[in-house]
Amino acid sequence: MRLRSYIEDHFPEAVRLWKGHKARHLRGKSMEEVFTGIYHRNEWRDSKTRSGTASTLLNTQAVRAELPGLLGSLGVRTLLDIPCGDFHWMKEVTLDLDRYIGADIVEELVTSNMKFMNDIRTFVKMDITCDTLPMVDLVLCRDCLIHFSFVDSFRAIENIKASGSRYLLMTTFTRENAKNIDIVTGQWRTLNLQQPPFDFPPPISLIHEGFKPGGGRYADRCLGLWRIADL
Repeated sequence: MRLRSYIEDHFPEAVRLWKGHKARHLRGKSMEEVFTGIYHRNEWRDSKTRSGTASTLLNTQAVRAELPGLLGSLGVRTLLDIPCGDFHWMKEVTLDLDRYIGADIVEELVTSNMKFMNDIRTFVKMDITCDTLPMVDLVLCRDCLIHFSFVDSFRAIENIKASGSRYLLMTTFTRENAKNIDIVTGQWRTLNLQQPPFDFPPPISLIHEGFKPGGGRYADRCLGLWRIADL
């Protein structure tokens, strides 16, 4: 991430051209094709997890420490984790739940995660933008919309709302002067969900992830908690 930050700061034109090339490569592909391709190519290039740098044990310390207490305080008994990725960090978290559903659009990830199944924990292939989502106490949606176009982001949000679930815990960046930009699904950028075009209300609670990669430029990275009925 330090190298990436250096390149972005010192070679902005090269970065712009590369992003344009990647966008052309992604256009016209289905959601499943995009993220299955990213998985096969290991585009997020972390040696420990195919889900990328943000899903390493080092970079999920705060989330793993705070998530059980937050769910307990809300009385959460059922959880949909979408996208669940390769379950790398979540397998280290002890959650007092009646049901955990891990869902992802990449079929090979879901198949690989089957080894973690038990009486409480299940894994399913699911497209967050169009498949019928189960009604649960809380939907955990970490590192999802930051890879989605605005159109796909709103499809996902509306689909979550249609599930009848109670709470949404979702990645957001809190820098007030942040401007959300549109991308082609499969790319990446930060999102402040309280800014246009999303205009979410202030979150009930925030888990500050303490994200260190990027030389501090992503230190405002959080998981924000909202009542879905308020969105």
